[in-house]
Amino acid sequence: MAKQRGTGVVAAAKSVSDIQGRFQDVGGQFMTGYNKSLEAKKAKEAESEAALARVNKLMDGFTNDIDIIKFKPEDQAVVKNKIAEWRNEYANAANAAAKIKDKSSPEYQQYIDTMNGVQSKMVNLKNNIDGLAAFKGEYADNVKAGAYSIAGQNAMSLAQGETMVTSPIGSITDDGDLQWNAGVGSVREGFSFQDYSKPFAKANSVALELDKIATPLTTMKTPLTNFDKDYINERVNNLVGNDPNVLASIIADGELKSFNFTDIDPDDPNARDIVVDRLVQAMYDARGSRVQQPSAGTINDNRTSAQKDYDAAVQRIQNGFNARVPIVIQKQNIRVSPSGKDSWIVEEWDPAEKIWVESAQRERKTLEGLIGLLPVI
Repeated sequence: MAKQRGTGVVAAAKSVSDIQGRFQDVGGQFMTGYNKSLEAKKAKEAESEAALARVNKLMDGFTNDIDIIKFKPEDQAVVKNKIAEWRNEYANAANAAAKIKDKSSPEYQQYIDTMNGVQSKMVNLKNNIDGLAAFKGEYADNVKAGAYSIAGQNAMSLAQGETMVTSPIGSITDDGDLQWNAGVGSVREGFSFQDYSKPFAKANSVALELDKIATPLTTMKTPLTNFDKDYINERVNNLVGNDPNVLASIIADGELKSFNFTDIDPDDPNARDIVVDRLVQAMYDARGSRVQQPSAGTINDNRTSAQKDYDAAVQRIQNGFNARVPIVIQKQNIRVSPSGKDSWIVEEWDPAEKIWVESAQRERKTLEGLIGLLPVI
């Protein structure tokens, strides 16, 4: 998973201090670039949400799905003009071919090829028009059902889909391909229906399967064996897989309500490992979470509610420390993340930017130090 380097070490010797200073400059430049990458990720996700919101609002104005797939008058005019153009081309070739007595001549074959080419264009155009009509209904249904992911990677596909649903066809190529121009609807660049890639869906099925793994663990009374852990690791790895769309949805869509992945850039080469590590650690932590404590008559537990919460928080920190994954300490509104081989850094949640940022205290922590961050009871 991604490693972050701390910058709070005070060097004893001047030469070490100089080296550390240069290292901090490089580290600062890296973090600036990474934060800008996260800003771009958030901007793309905002574009996806905006496109879905606009289409959703538009859907409210339609009385039924048939209205959506009807062609606009502008579409009909574009299609009719192109067909008229091809009809003239076909007629001219047919008239010229009819005047040639030698049906085996190259000239005759050239006119026949022209006629066949026009027919092929008509078939392609009809297929594209039928495909567009079907797509409009499918796109509208998926938007209303909330099926599409808001991940930034979907921003262009969602904007192009919105344009095809709400805007007339811009033009038809000589091959019968449908095109829309730049600046129409919410698209910045022109595109064709043939080159269009549909938006990918939310990874709901993956979230459900992950829940199926976690739920039985909550009632498990015995400690996890190495076999149990290997099974969990393998299942989580297989479910996340190597599909970048699944990873992007897990990070962006919030279908896994208990996790905060907003600090992860899906384009980070370590993003998949970070997500898998957090999911696996959560599976470990789920073990026995719903097992009822023995009654007071069996074991005399005199801990207060605050003490129980504290002990549970200590256990979470110990689990996270052993797995070397970021640990959120909710009551303090901070997170601790691995830094280097044996150290951890403290981060604070920035509600405006919605990202974790390194604490101004730049404090590096051991396990004892991490536990010391908990509120005193």
